[in-house]
Amino acid sequence: MWLDEKRKTDGAEGLWRIHDNLYDLTDFIRNHPGGQFWLEATKGIDITEAFESHHISDRPEKILKKYYVRKAKTPRSSPYTFENDGFYRTLKRNVRKELKCISRKNGSSNIIADSLLIATFAFAILANMHWSSGFAVASGICFGFTLVASHNYTHQKDNFRMYYSDICMMQSREWRILHVLSHHLFTNTVLDSQVYFSEPFVLFYPQRKPIFVRYGTWVYTLLLLWPNLLHVGVLLRICQLLFYGRVKQIGFGDLLPFILPLVMYMFNSDSIISTIGMWLVIETIGSLTFSFLGYTTGHFHPNIFIDGDKPRAKNDRDWGIIQLDCVSDRREILGNKFLVLVSFGDHALHHLFPTLDHAILHELYPIVYATMKDFGVDIWMTNHPQMLVGYFKQLARTQPNLKYPNSLEKNNRKS
Repeated sequence: MWLDEKRKTDGAEGLWRIHDNLYDLTDFIRNHPGGQFWLEATKGIDITEAFESHHISDRPEKILKKYYVRKAKTPRSSPYTFENDGFYRTLKRNVRKELKCISRKNGSSNIIADSLLIATFAFAILANMHWSSGFAVASGICFGFTLVASHNYTHQKDNFRMYYSDICMMQSREWRILHVLSHHLFTNTVLDSQVYFSEPFVLFYPQRKPIFVRYGTWVYTLLLLWPNLLHVGVLLRICQLLFYGRVKQIGFGDLLPFILPLVMYMFNSDSIISTIGMWLVIETIGSLTFSFLGYTTGHFHPNIFIDGDKPRAKNDRDWGIIQLDCVSDRREILGNKFLVLVSFGDHALHHLFPTLDHAILHELYPIVYATMKDFGVDIWMTNHPQMLVGYFKQLARTQPNLKYPNSLEKNNRKS
């Protein structure tokens, strides 16, 4: 649905739009190194932000020339810019050079993700065999960690580890749309579907809000919404398939969530009802873990820009700088590869270069900081307790920030 709405406003005329040019990439779909999904799903929309942020190399720009059709008839609906001498393109050039000296191996990420999935299954089997709440909690936490870790692979070219999210109740295809194409490209704006996913129960934008929504979230977010987030996603998927004529879209990913309860039942087939019950308990704990980490680590705090606040001037909307305005990072997990992978760490760098594996992001800090200094911007470094409190402050906030965001000033603000 999000993609359908984009097609109405992007002026791509049934083709693929990048900046003000239209391309027909039909013949390139099968050869796309990142997988067919990205081009099949985005036909008919403006993919400028995706193209720029997903390709650090300049080779794709050369390939594009072969598929050029004509200039677009309308201006871009997106306010973001990618000037050649602007922050983001300058940063990409600098990082491109740096990557030649950095090992691109992601062995630590693979080991962590695989181990978490194995632990999820092992603890789930033990929980079902012994009807143990302790093992259920352990499995649920590993379940949530696995889902966060799989997010690393969802951004990359098609690979089997991206399906770990399907096993953990988050369909990878929908996640790529909801998270990669919506949230990452239009962070904290009205085009970011992750911001308005929980409306009207959770309202992030600064606006008039019922008192119950402003302060009741301290209770019902923790007790109801976060534990059931994955279940709500499944229900929405079912409604999508049944009521929007998308039954033909049922595929491999829709069956993967049932692997865990099936394995649990294989090791303890006394009662299918008790197995399903234990599976739901594990899922609920996993949903709570994932939601807690997803919502309180990077984007929601009164000091962070969100639509409704005063934006930067029209001539100061470089996409990379806007990303820095919309994100924070936590000092206490810097350099810890495990915590970075399972709690959305190195988040600013991840937003700037989403296709790079989390295992190598920390190697880029020196060149990123040097480039940011040249452009007078910075990453807002804080800590998780501050972000947790800030999350609920943001939900209670009704007044917009009237001063346009500035990452350097945010570092000097009192938290």
